[in-house]
Amino acid sequence: MDNIQKTPVWFWAVAVAAVLWNAIGLLAYFQQIMMSAEQFAALPQVEQDLMSMQPFWVTAAFAIAVFSGFAAALALLLRKRIAVRLFLLSLLAVLVQFSSYFILDGYSEFVAGQGWTMPILILACAAGFALFSLRAEKNGLLR
Repeated sequence: MDNIQKTPVWFWAVAVAAVLWNAIGLLAYFQQIMMSAEQFAALPQVEQDLMSMQPFWVTAAFAIAVFSGFAAALALLLRKRIAVRLFLLSLLAVLVQFSSYFILDGYSEFVAGQGWTMPILILACAAGFALFSLRAEKNGLLR
């Protein structure tokens, strides 16, 4: 009898969702770094101030979060074990990026005004995908 475990449908559903979610993150990153002067000028003044004062480490953490998250999602889709480490790296980068909300002046007030929905959703997805990949590795779904 063949001892190969069939990959469940829910695994593929989560893997595809991870790819789509992380692709949206990549788009958000590119939208931010490729913003034209006209687009920047159209932002509210508080956003302009925050973006112009944003230190390099926040942008670097954003880049690491989205690129490692997207690579992890692709690796998960390919059932590669490296997905676990990449999702953990992405989660760590998200935590570093969002720490700026509490460290830098004005960020927490701005986020409070805009709402915490997206930051909490991003953190929840990053943690969820990391935990999912750890469980998939433990259950032998990744090679």
